[in-house]
Amino acid sequence: MDCPLDKEWRPYYEELDPHKRFALLERLEGESAQDGQSFRRELFKARYERRSKPERIADLWLWKCVYLPGLFRRRKLLKKAAKSELLGTLEELRLRRELSFEERCILYWEFRNTVRRYLSTCQGPRYGRSLFGLKKATPEEQKLRAGEDVWKMSRGIARSAQLEEALSLWCEACRDEVGAYDEAAAQHFDELDRDFER
Repeated sequence: MDCPLDKEWRPYYEELDPHKRFALLERLEGESAQDGQSFRRELFKARYERRSKPERIADLWLWKCVYLPGLFRRRKLLKKAAKSELLGTLEELRLRRELSFEERCILYWEFRNTVRRYLSTCQGPRYGRSLFGLKKATPEEQKLRAGEDVWKMSRGIARSAQLEEALSLWCEACRDEVGAYDEAAAQHFDELDRDFER
């Protein structure tokens, strides 16, 4: 999707820390004459949930990035449950309502930020281990695994549940962010998409 990103909002969509993002949102809302302010705030509230302590925030969309690849792996065993869960995900990601072009762009960049935050967790020493967690993954293996996980949480689950159209904005944002993350991971994403059979 051709969604230009206004340079004043770039720091907001590049920032991964929820507290810093909230401070940027507050500041930019006050400075910007751009439309879409209430929709950005709605997405922030939908994505982040304050927990028992005020300083602790849970990223509910990041949790979807962790959960959806597992749902993809169980898709054949739990066909109806997987589709039902995915329909709930459409609601959570604000994809079940009519969106203006501007709202679609705002949502696209919020998805990109979500996927970027997920990919930032894919570089630790525990990510991508094999042989029951005994064999450490190389940085190259981690990047390929990250590309695969993002494919599973987007195009993989959308195609298996036949919800490609409903999830098209999410899938596009996922693919674009993988492309920005690593060329080999993006190539692996495309290979998985090409070779997928329901």
